[in-house]
Amino acid sequence: MSIQTFDWMDYVHFGQVRSLPADSILFRQGEKGSGFYYLADGEVKISILREDGYEKIIDYVSPGRLIGEQGLNQVYFATAETTIDSTLYYFSEQNFRDLCAVEPEAAQEFGYSLIAKIRMMARAKFVLNAPADIQLAYYLHLLYEKTGSPILAIDQNSISNYIGKSRVTVWKIFKEWKNDHLIDISDGMIHLKDVDKLKQKFDMQH
Repeated sequence: MSIQTFDWMDYVHFGQVRSLPADSILFRQGEKGSGFYYLADGEVKISILREDGYEKIIDYVSPGRLIGEQGLNQVYFATAETTIDSTLYYFSEQNFRDLCAVEPEAAQEFGYSLIAKIRMMARAKFVLNAPADIQLAYYLHLLYEKTGSPILAIDQNSISNYIGKSRVTVWKIFKEWKNDHLIDISDGMIHLKDVDKLKQKFDMQH
């Protein structure tokens, strides 16, 4: 993938500004789309509905990224929801055509972003139907990327609810990982001691 040189903020006037409070749904998985979003400020949570009915978080979108690119010409393959007050710009199909007529590079950058999302979705769908330890590794790494810190404040009840497994299962995985010096747990905090090794657990499975 090429070095990012295209700045969507320079062209947001082609879109439609939308200021949304926390917990606002941008779109739901399976809905027919007619456009996509650019996140200027705030945060958006991306989740998918697993085959067993559990809704699983697969990404946290930070400012400067596109959301829902597949909705330009097909159904959305995930659900997008703001986690905090956010400012977005919505690009309809016509908005995007107008932009590309002025700046052809927009189409290329859009394509790069769409390919990255398709790859992420393929990995997420595989991981979220994988064994509990793979799901757990993916979730902890996702939180690490979101917070930017290897120290995570999360309890085992939340984790067990996320992967749909018992606390006993989570505890057994953590015990093994502690013995392998992958994590440490103290005062209700999970310390990721080897983030790269944690990532390898789900990357190697796909």
